[in-house]
Amino acid sequence: MDLNKVMLIGRATNNLQVKTIESSGTSVANFTVATNRKFKNKDWNLLEDAEYHRCVAYWKWAEVLWKYLTKWKRVYIEWRLRTRKWQDSEGNERFSTEVIVDNFIFLDSKGQSDEYVDWTEASPVTDDEEVPF
Repeated sequence: MDLNKVMLIGRATNNLQVKTIESSGTSVANFTVATNRKFKNKDWNLLEDAEYHRCVAYWKWAEVLWKYLTKWKRVYIEWRLRTRKWQDSEGNERFSTEVIVDNFIFLDSKGQSDEYVDWTEASPVTDDEEVPF
């Protein structure tokens, strides 16, 4: 059996926007989560580095994340990676790797965020959805 599982704890880098796939009525949210790491270089100086992860949420998750996850709020996200391939307007092949969100937990305390929500049950995500952006 193979495994494609991603677990991230980071901060939203922007306020989410939700779009709707017209053919199915499915809500879709694209957003970015930044994770950081601290490490020491060869001279033992403490450095920090950030990585930015493209995330996609569908259906109810997209709506909940849009409502509660604002810029700089901490979130735990999990599920899997998906790489999409398409051709740009000049006919060049392009690729994008995204974290498809299946589970998330808002991590800021209630004083830092409007509400703590753990959405562990919702409809499964499928790969055959048309992504509008």
